[in-house]
Amino acid sequence: MKWSHWKAEGAGLIRRVEAVDLFRFFVLFFMIQGHLFRAYLLPAIRQEQWYKVHEVFHGFVAPGFLFTAGFAAFLSFHNKWQNYIHLDRAFFKRLRRILFVIAVGYWIHLPFLSLRKTLQFVSQGKANDFLRADILQCIGVGLLLFTLLAVLLKNEKIVVLFSALAGALFFLLPDTVRQIRLHPVIDPYFNYDISVFPVFPWVGFLCIGIVTAYIYSLLKKEIFFKALLFLGVLFFPWFFFQSSKFYFKAELTFAGNLNKTGGVFLLLWLSDWLMRRWGGRFLEILKKAGSESLFVYVLHLFVIFNSVFRPGLKSLFENSLNVPQALLLFFIIQLAVFACSLLYNYVKERQPFVWRLGFNVFWAVFLLMFALRSN
Repeated sequence: MKWSHWKAEGAGLIRRVEAVDLFRFFVLFFMIQGHLFRAYLLPAIRQEQWYKVHEVFHGFVAPGFLFTAGFAAFLSFHNKWQNYIHLDRAFFKRLRRILFVIAVGYWIHLPFLSLRKTLQFVSQGKANDFLRADILQCIGVGLLLFTLLAVLLKNEKIVVLFSALAGALFFLLPDTVRQIRLHPVIDPYFNYDISVFPVFPWVGFLCIGIVTAYIYSLLKKEIFFKALLFLGVLFFPWFFFQSSKFYFKAELTFAGNLNKTGGVFLLLWLSDWLMRRWGGRFLEILKKAGSESLFVYVLHLFVIFNSVFRPGLKSLFENSLNVPQALLLFFIIQLAVFACSLLYNYVKERQPFVWRLGFNVFWAVFLLMFALRSN
């Protein structure tokens, strides 16, 4: 799935916001580095003080993903509101993509490449790992909620107002909803003991992306990014007044959510500054490399951890590397993953028939194997 961004012009349509494209690359870059360090560094190194600071900065990655999803969702509604009013073919194509993101979130959790063994696994009460809510489910649920608001309310200002109120609730109510127990399929979206990314508070960052995109559509670009810098500086320092035990997981305070928002704002401002200062071929490659967010996300998980197809590198390097070794491996994996994303994007844009054929064949073969394999 590719999340695109645009800028307002005249009465209406919003052209591409290049800073958000570069921002997405940085989020993916730090995501890969953070996951690799958490999985591969020696446990003793992960107890050092610098690593706690490392974790604070990597707490911006998930909010960054959700923020860009909300940013793009609003601008899609702004540019294509007729799709939401008439529920035309383009609307249902978008809805299908959102559901696909959620489905991929479960797909990467599959315990076996076998439907029979997976059903046995679930029936034995071992389904928590498979059903847990991760960042993709969070994004999908947030986009579904926004789409529902857009269809029901239709008016842009009212949709943004309700999104802002929803965001406040997502940030304010985690302690209330964490006690709620629901059906086992739904419960992981609220249960902090199962999921790293329950919808409370994480979907709140998607709502911030919606509101920020709306403000962007109203302001001149220069004023918008100056305001972003001010808010980023205002919110960000709170991070360093938190306990050293403050971590990126779901046990977040309202102040912690504000800190993460400040970090997201500063990184977006920095992306715009770099585009204005050094915009050129190199940054264009970085933007293109990060343009296939879903592809990069899934591929790096399969390489660093494991997949339903085969073990990743975790079996070789888990808890065993010093910092120089981890950095070297990180750069190798980073180059390989983004090279694959560039190739994937090239085929998708230049050879759409080949890409569509390969995409459909992959999923057809997978579903056939999954249905027929007995072990």
